[in-house]
Amino acid sequence: MKTVLVPTDFSIPADSAIRYALNIAEKFDASLILYHCFIPFESGFYPLSMSTKDNLENMETIVNRLTKIKDTILKKNPNLSISVHVDQGPEEIRLIAFCKKNKIDLIIIGTSGASGLKEKLIGSFTAEIITKSPCAVIAIPENYKFKLPSKITYASNYSKRDKKVLQTLLELNQLFNAKINILHIDWGITLFTADEDHEKYKKTIENHFKNFEFTFNHTAGKDVAETILQETVLDKTDMIVINPLKRKGLWNRIFHRSVAKKTAYHLHVPLLSIPSK
Repeated sequence: MKTVLVPTDFSIPADSAIRYALNIAEKFDASLILYHCFIPFESGFYPLSMSTKDNLENMETIVNRLTKIKDTILKKNPNLSISVHVDQGPEEIRLIAFCKKNKIDLIIIGTSGASGLKEKLIGSFTAEIITKSPCAVIAIPENYKFKLPSKITYASNYSKRDKKVLQTLLELNQLFNAKINILHIDWGITLFTADEDHEKYKKTIENHFKNFEFTFNHTAGKDVAETILQETVLDKTDMIVINPLKRKGLWNRIFHRSVAKKTAYHLHVPLLSIPSK
């Protein structure tokens, strides 16, 4: 874990993400990047020189705001390596491209959630980043106060790629030293093989990770995302972990896209997304 990036739009959720990222950067001895992206002004009614001037002024204003945040952080954390970066263009596209180019290890992003028509029609930027990011992402609920998790829940669909995801999780867990529970939600088309699949998966994971003792829980629920959230509240989970990689097939499409997004919308604890490739 060398480089942590925090996208900020200067909102309260973004501030929560910055505070969380500071703790992670300090504990991992990682560098921190404060990132902002804006759509440049363009209009056929204005001369190009005027549009360029407005965009340069906007860039300068944003850099100054980020620099003020950086300077405030450095007063309390003088040994922290921290920088700022401003992009222009569609935020989702530019952010993902920046992370790939600069080999970012972790994105920490704030989320204020969504509901009803907002959830269905316009979606959540945080959820989009989770499903498309090339690196791990931690989504932080608004006003969440940093704490090292003592209990982590990995929401699994019993994929062969779970070994890679769990290996990355165990590396991160060297910092947390938390208990890890693997949760699987059975629904409709999988119920008839539930017990058999559970035992087979459990043995596979236990044989592969002999130096760590996972706990396992599988339960039924028609709405997978809602059931994950309910189970983690009952279990007093401090962090939910998912693998958002898109795959072919009905179950995988439902689990890896819909669940990733809906879970991000309704967070009560940080959500760690770990891509498996």
